[in-house]
Amino acid sequence: MKARTAKFLRAWVAGARGVREVETTVRVAGEEREATLYLPPGQRDHPAPGWVVLHGLTVPGRRHVSMLRFVRSLAASGAVVLVPDVPAWRELRLDVEAARATVEAGVLHLDGMREVRPGGVGAIGFSFGATQVLMASADEAMRGHLKAVVGFGGYCDLGRMLRCLFTGRHEWRGDEYTLDPDPYGRWIVVGNYLTLLDEYREMGRLADAALALAVECGRRGEWAWGPHYDAMKDELSRGFTPEERRVWRTIAPKTDVAVDVEAAGELAARFTAAALEHDPGLDPRPHLPNLHAKVVLSHGRQDRLIPFTETLRLVSMLPPHVAAPATITGLFAHSTGAWLHPIHWFRETATFVRLLDRALYAV
Repeated sequence: MKARTAKFLRAWVAGARGVREVETTVRVAGEEREATLYLPPGQRDHPAPGWVVLHGLTVPGRRHVSMLRFVRSLAASGAVVLVPDVPAWRELRLDVEAARATVEAGVLHLDGMREVRPGGVGAIGFSFGATQVLMASADEAMRGHLKAVVGFGGYCDLGRMLRCLFTGRHEWRGDEYTLDPDPYGRWIVVGNYLTLLDEYREMGRLADAALALAVECGRRGEWAWGPHYDAMKDELSRGFTPEERRVWRTIAPKTDVAVDVEAAGELAARFTAAALEHDPGLDPRPHLPNLHAKVVLSHGRQDRLIPFTETLRLVSMLPPHVAAPATITGLFAHSTGAWLHPIHWFRETATFVRLLDRALYAV
């Protein structure tokens, strides 16, 4: 275990001590955006590695509890960490351009700071954000500034990801897998794209209801698949037409109601086509051959939001000079820890330490 990794893990377990947190701003696409800068303990005259961290599609944004724990631990490892705000993502709007512009602005901001070691900085993204930091690395304007990209839980193929979000089915090289999908992602997709489908163009109140469920889930910080949302589902669907109720039962069934998997799969396919027509930037695959930064990718095997097979697919499409093997770990699900038998825990912990060694020393 390397020194930075040991410091990260110590802070992760016992809390980060001595990390300084400074509220600042970053200029993104001509606008000043709020950001938090984390400075490592005791830093004075020696420049440190720099990392931009992109928060996920969550209502708390950069103040999400899991995000705070991670970035404070990263700073405690001896890094300068910048977490810019992405307002659209706190509103659960899938704005790809806003995210990528934020990453690029953050990278240039850090790379110009005297506290940051020259030679390029790194970018870290989680979930949907992992894919966005990857795509930012394909931008020629980032060459020489963005040195490494670390992604946790990203996606490669939007259609396959949405199919899993709606049906729980995913595959990798002929092997079929099933899971019980986290409806949080499905509600966000419906809220953003339902009215793009011709037959659902007038279902704005259903789209709003789906997004309201996701926002409430983010506000409460409780699992989206729990029965505590059933009463809200009933309230939000009050007054729906029969056709709206049919769609609602597919995307937001109560916990004691089985999903019609075939209907859900058909809906996912139509969402994929509509979303990509609306925003081709949702598809990372055309950008992957052009990446120039080092890439370190990991995924939780028990992830119910984006399946681990998507990170395997990402790595398979990366150019050989930037790719490292994917780390698929049982330690985490999506943004939280996962239960493991003690026998497996030691093995998975060793694997995770090796991942941290690769990631923290990429810049």
